[in-house]
Amino acid sequence: MSILTPFKNLMQRFQPKMMAVGINHNAELSEKDAFISRQIPKPKPAEGELLVKISASSVNPIDIKTRVNYHLDGIFKVLGLDAVGEVEALGKNVDDFVVGDQVFYTGTQPQIGTNAQYQVIKAALVAHAPRELSASQAAAMPLTSITAYDILHQAFGLTVERDSVQDKTLLIINGAGGVGSILIQLAKYIGLTVIATAGNKESRAWEEGLGADHVLDYHEDLAGQLSKLGYPKVDYIANLQDTDAYWDLMVNTIKPFGRIAGIVTNTKPVDIGALKEIGAQFTWVFILARGNFNHNLQEQGDILTKIATLLDEGELKSTATKFYQGLSVESLKQATKIVEGHHTLGKVVIDYQEDEQ
Repeated sequence: MSILTPFKNLMQRFQPKMMAVGINHNAELSEKDAFISRQIPKPKPAEGELLVKISASSVNPIDIKTRVNYHLDGIFKVLGLDAVGEVEALGKNVDDFVVGDQVFYTGTQPQIGTNAQYQVIKAALVAHAPRELSASQAAAMPLTSITAYDILHQAFGLTVERDSVQDKTLLIINGAGGVGSILIQLAKYIGLTVIATAGNKESRAWEEGLGADHVLDYHEDLAGQLSKLGYPKVDYIANLQDTDAYWDLMVNTIKPFGRIAGIVTNTKPVDIGALKEIGAQFTWVFILARGNFNHNLQEQGDILTKIATLLDEGELKSTATKFYQGLSVESLKQATKIVEGHHTLGKVVIDYQEDEQ
């Protein structure tokens, strides 16, 4: 044993702690210990980082995927990517934020997640939170907004400015979920004609309320419905539901030189060659790729700055629809159950400020 070991143990004993909710195995949600709470060391910001006291977070499908595929049994992992909170401390060389700023962001997979009282986050990924939204309303927005923006800008090559696109049509497969709900709004903002799919009256009403020009019933023949509307072919397709199930539809519906974006991994081979003859493109959009590969992180913060402005100006509205109170095993379990049921309109949020409404 090193002579320094007792001193290290003593320092760890008196290191500030924080409460976090996480997992330590790939449990089914029905299991009693699917989530557990622990006291863990409160982090300190390194160079280029912020320490944020988290006010609210939201649950995303990637959180569920991470939980069910977790194989490091016995090792505690905190999930959660989206957050809104207050800057409590700054690392060196942080110029765009000060202590006390209200910020929002989505994090990266390797780090301790947002289901905790505090988190350190690279400043490049962060933006000042919308002033006109509550913490809970803003917490719904980061991951899905960046994904929607990337679909329009990176995958489709469009400029995300008001009425920058004319006479172009976008088909959104699954317009009622988190990404679809903000994509409808951003697409309308830039001037696209938006056709979205829905599975029930509630989803249809939700999508129409967000601005969709047409809503199709995905239980029925989508190609036939598109033709009846006068759009047998479309310029852009965003598949936010099931790449395998809708591949043939997309290939047969996209216009020559059109563009398709997907966010859900295929489980079997797809015939990408079918797009060659018409010069169409397919692009994967995965928001976490920037953080995972430390690629152009500032772009993510810049996108959120633009989203915050559009929210404050009323061009976009929050997609938060369900709210749970308090950072706890029970609130996270209930919020996750809603998202895992695949029938969510918009986003599910957890407000950590139990004494505030």
